Amino acid sequence: MAETSANHFVVAAGGTGMRCLQSFVNLCAIGMFKDIGKIHILLMDTDEENGDKRNAENLIQSYQKIQKSVSNGGYFNCELELSVFVPDYSKDTRKNFIILSQLERGNSDTNHKLANIFFEDIVQEFDLSHGYRAQTHLGSYLMYHAFIEEIRKSQEDTVYGNNSQLYHFIQAIASANNTEARVFSFGSSFGGTGASSIPVIPKAITDCAKIVTAGSLNLDKIFYGGVVLSSYFKFKPPSDAEKKKKKVIANSQFFTHNSATALNFYVNDFTISKTYKRLYLLGWPTNLNVDIDDYKKEALQGKADEETVTGGKAQENPAHVLEIFSAAATHHFFHPSITDSKTLNNINATQFRYKSMTLAGDGKKESSKMVFDAEDILHKNIGPDSKELPIHEVVRKNLIAFFAFGKLVHSEYKGNLMGLVDDLKLYNSSYEVNAEIIESFQFFLNYFSLLPKGESDEGFNPGWLSQAFFTFAPEGEKDFLGIKSEFFKHGLPKNWNIAYPQLDSKNSKNNFVNRFKKLHKNKTGDFSDFIENIRTTFYDFDLDSKIIIQEQD
Repeated sequence: MAETSANHFVVAAGGTGMRCLQSFVNLCAIGMFKDIGKIHILLMDTDEENGDKRNAENLIQSYQKIQKSVSNGGYFNCELELSVFVPDYSKDTRKNFIILSQLERGNSDTNHKLANIFFEDIVQEFDLSHGYRAQTHLGSYLMYHAFIEEIRKSQEDTVYGNNSQLYHFIQAIASANNTEARVFSFGSSFGGTGASSIPVIPKAITDCAKIVTAGSLNLDKIFYGGVVLSSYFKFKPPSDAEKKKKKVIANSQFFTHNSATALNFYVNDFTISKTYKRLYLLGWPTNLNVDIDDYKKEALQGKADEETVTGGKAQENPAHVLEIFSAAATHHFFHPSITDSKTLNNINATQFRYKSMTLAGDGKKESSKMVFDAEDILHKNIGPDSKELPIHEVVRKNLIAFFAFGKLVHSEYKGNLMGLVDDLKLYNSSYEVNAEIIESFQFFLNYFSLLPKGESDEGFNPGWLSQAFFTFAPEGEKDFLGIKSEFFKHGLPKNWNIAYPQLDSKNSKNNFVNRFKKLHKNKTGDFSDFIENIRTTFYDFDLDSKIIIQEQD
């Protein structure tokens, strides 16, 4: 694995940050970050039970187990180290702003008058355990001080510091400061925790690193970048009863306004311009915003949420193509052949980068068409050897192979990967794999391609990649990375018609077997060899870089 001189750090904040992080991890799995080396990840939220947070943690933990067993090939070739930080607002002594800020101590009347200048009473009083609820002015203040408080406690108490994952993350940045540290953040411009955290992350990390190094930090060696997503989904607005009960609750009707206000702040704020080297701004047509309730009813054949979900276990939004673009922005900021150290050193005020989408038609949801090419996601001309396949095409082909692999295992082996391992022994291709690694890889593969509905339900939900496609192409009439919609619905490239169980896939399995025998018959090895040989079986089939769909009756 090629190492770079830089040390790389990713910070994911809030629900949107968690979903961007999931896309980032999935793209790491298919080899997008193979030349980057080790990447430290800080997952931060105020909502301990957030469903998107749990999914991101599970995905990274599975990735880590798989990565340790992979020694070669195009998959899982980037090491990830995970740290988690959740400010504790669960206790009665820390549940709202009034208590945290100790407004009742000293001159209570004066303290309250001062707080009232900045925050409404209901903002000062609401329960923080489910996040900042789109109150970014409050969230930025609290998140910054939560960072400082955690590092000071860690410095004062060795036992506490040994158990603080944020402390270890900050120490890693401080240690990397002698060479170069690149820190990239994911967050939204419209929500709560992410929108609150993005403005203060550089200052919070820098000030914490100063504490750890006793002020000897070299600020010229830390480069901050980030991606900011504007409103791209919506959900049912809260009822009058919910507003009365919760007092402060997120309402997606205001997300567009929140985004516009936040972007105006990013462009004009002095603190932002002097801390972030580069911000990648990603937007979405308002009339194409994903309706979360419709998605759950149509794509998942489930029920819409009875109440407005703004946190907790039920917050599990579908993946979106903008989140994939966010992961690509990380690659753009990290990769030295695209963004070198000299370029970053010469940026004196925040450089803003934008990405436009190809939109054909009249702009209405019924007739508009979006097309996303691999070149849109990855820089086209990476690599010193012009004879090499461009990295965007390598990743595209890896992505197709991984997705096809998942469908093969689901269709032919009911999700049981060991069935495939056993079958390959018939062709004298024997691989030594243990049950724990198979379980982790099976989980990751299903998450990428198809998601189990649950123990009591039959079938599978669309996985990460299909979710991303359907969130901008629910009618199934558009392309993604040169892949037609039928690929995601029920088909694969010609002669690879590996499908959902109700479709005949006999020929698909035969085609796979014939291709595998031609390339890898009589080969043996370990788990790393197994997934690499599977990858090349699918990957090499698409030599002309075109996807041809097998027509379905």
